[in-house]
Amino acid sequence: MAKTKKKTASAQRGQIITFVSIVVVLMAIAVLILIKINKSSSPAATSSAVAPSDVVAATTGVPDSAFSKIGYNSTLPKPSPIKESTSLTTNGLPEVLYMGADYCPYCAAQRWAIVSALSRFGTFSNLGATSSSSTDSYPNTQTFSFHGASYSSKYIGFVGVEMQTNIPSGGSYTPLDIPTTQESKLLSTWDIPPYTPTKGGIPFLDFGNKYVLGGSSYNPGILQGLSMQTIAGSLSNTSSAPGKAILGSANIITATICKIDNNQPSSVCSLSYIQQIESTLK
Repeated sequence: MAKTKKKTASAQRGQIITFVSIVVVLMAIAVLILIKINKSSSPAATSSAVAPSDVVAATTGVPDSAFSKIGYNSTLPKPSPIKESTSLTTNGLPEVLYMGADYCPYCAAQRWAIVSALSRFGTFSNLGATSSSSTDSYPNTQTFSFHGASYSSKYIGFVGVEMQTNIPSGGSYTPLDIPTTQESKLLSTWDIPPYTPTKGGIPFLDFGNKYVLGGSSYNPGILQGLSMQTIAGSLSNTSSAPGKAILGSANIITATICKIDNNQPSSVCSLSYIQQIESTLK
């Protein structure tokens, strides 16, 4: 009898241990599932903050006199025409598509011209502030980020895709905005020579599927060591190197937009130097 009771107690202990083990395993699985859910639902890591209001005001409010004084700089690259049968539009308006990344110094330089140019057609909201990678060429170039930003205009649409942050992760950079299938196709189809300088390079601009522009329009080294406030302030100083480069590039972007949106608004697109640039676009 004593022996039977001993066996029964031993069996019960075994059952308890088995039960506890199963519970522990199930709890561990539940924790892993919750971690995965939280990771998938949380926003992607971003390397940008909100752009300072004074910097945004100076960059989006460049006076016409400054643009006019710079005029047409024929040494800067112009967009290449493409033979795309389908127009790129947003809500029925011609779309300007930008594809780049926060880590990229050439994107950093080009964003200044993009923001200045597009502000002649509409209004940006929630522009970010970031810098290019500290380990790439032209390190820590100060700039805007289009991640999380929006744009409104009655003339054109704008889509800004920042594909990666400047935060290293496993030998690359943390993904940020995921391109749509159409955006990825446009990049692989048109971001190649002879339309752009290098295959798959960024930044990449598509103007309504009529023109594309690859790379930075000017050397990012011009902005080396400068704060966002200094760069923005230089846009009213047309004798400065940053002012000349950024506004010259912005004028070419402006003329290209005028080319695809039926020259609206006329207050911008009818300017003599804008029409001069337009006449050079094939």
